[in-house]
Amino acid sequence: MYKKAAGQITVWTALCFLVFLGLYLVCLQSVEKQYQKKQAEQAVEAGMFSLFSEYEPHLLKQYDLFFLDTSFGGGAERTDELSSHLWQFVENNAASDGLSLQGVDIKSMVRMTDGSGAALFRQGVEIMKEKTGVSLAEDWLLQELFVEGSEENTRKFQEDCEDYEGTVRDYEDEEEEEEDEDGEDRSLDPEARQWDGLWNGFTLDKAVPEEYQLSTKSAVLENVPSHRELSVGVGLSAGTENQIIQKQWFISYLCEYMNHAQEMLPKARTEGYLDYQLEYIIAGKSSDQENLGDVIGRLLLIREGMNYVFLLTHPALREKAELLSLVLAGMTGNGGLIKSLEQLILLGWAYGESLVEVRQLLQGYELVAVKTEADWQVSLSGLLPALSDPGRYDTQVQRQDGISYETCLRIFLMLQPAETLSMRAIDVIEGEVRQMDGFLKLHLDHCVDYLTAQIWMEDLYLERSYGYE
Repeated sequence: MYKKAAGQITVWTALCFLVFLGLYLVCLQSVEKQYQKKQAEQAVEAGMFSLFSEYEPHLLKQYDLFFLDTSFGGGAERTDELSSHLWQFVENNAASDGLSLQGVDIKSMVRMTDGSGAALFRQGVEIMKEKTGVSLAEDWLLQELFVEGSEENTRKFQEDCEDYEGTVRDYEDEEEEEEDEDGEDRSLDPEARQWDGLWNGFTLDKAVPEEYQLSTKSAVLENVPSHRELSVGVGLSAGTENQIIQKQWFISYLCEYMNHAQEMLPKARTEGYLDYQLEYIIAGKSSDQENLGDVIGRLLLIREGMNYVFLLTHPALREKAELLSLVLAGMTGNGGLIKSLEQLILLGWAYGESLVEVRQLLQGYELVAVKTEADWQVSLSGLLPALSDPGRYDTQVQRQDGISYETCLRIFLMLQPAETLSMRAIDVIEGEVRQMDGFLKLHLDHCVDYLTAQIWMEDLYLERSYGYE
């Protein structure tokens, strides 16, 4: 027999069931929204990645730099097309997940030129950290040995040039005005004139070996990024760093990717931008010859100071200058003139040795960091003939090691502010890439390495930033 039982549900149980059912549906809807949001985020990330994969290939190939050209080679910035590319990439990824893209907008961009080239500075530092960061210690050591005391030596050389210049000419003027009462011959040897202001006869041609051809290239500075009005993004206003380690890494980047005169003089090229690019970054002048002349002038002045002080502190060499001054001016009986002529001879001798050294540096030779008497190359008797034909000392008889031409450039680069290094490097990079077919209108202030985008999908709003790291 079957026994019937009454079935019933209480109001409390029904209410509880409805509450749990509603909570379940809310959780289900929340999970669905979170899933859609996650899908949207993935679609946006993939879209941003695809957009930044359109980096400017020539910057990567030639300089290992990742930047997105927002003008797409057209010269004028095209933010609408940039948004259109991002729309297409995001939509392709969103459609597969059933999401509907409703809007895309580029909110802000960080340009290569923002913060005086902060983005370039950062990428250059990172590149060299990966490549040769640990080798910088050797460069610093050589630079310290080269620079140590150079400022004081240069100051001494310049002061003595000013003090003794014109000594011979002044004496000759006085000699013409005064008659010799006792009839003694107090004439000055004509060769003495050649030592007065000998260092003032320097020209760039004397420092460059005859077989090399100087570049005649020049740039219109009004059109380069460091001089023209630029498009401005949201990059840091003080992004480049002046810390020694950061500058050293960036200078290493410049030396790795930029040309300099010692490399280019033997193989002068007809195409391309400026040949002496590191010299431009140092001097900032419009032509290769002006930039090289400025750098050679600085280098020559440093070496003159070092060599002059070296002569003053080495009795054997100084004694030769004293003897020559007696031969040339001893008949005058003027002790002050003889002493002044001795100093003029030492100054001229230091200049001759320095000129020989600069020529050797441009040919790829190195110089010792700390000079000894055995390293001195130009004899006093052969100095004047050498100045008329400096090529006779172009080959080092005793091979020296230590300071190269690039090391000297590194020293001069370290004296420049980081902002100047970055912006002049941008000048060179833009000028070089613009020499390529189809890239005449490239502007590096339209190249970005970081941007923020706003994306709308149905009831979702996303704001994402992306950049090259």
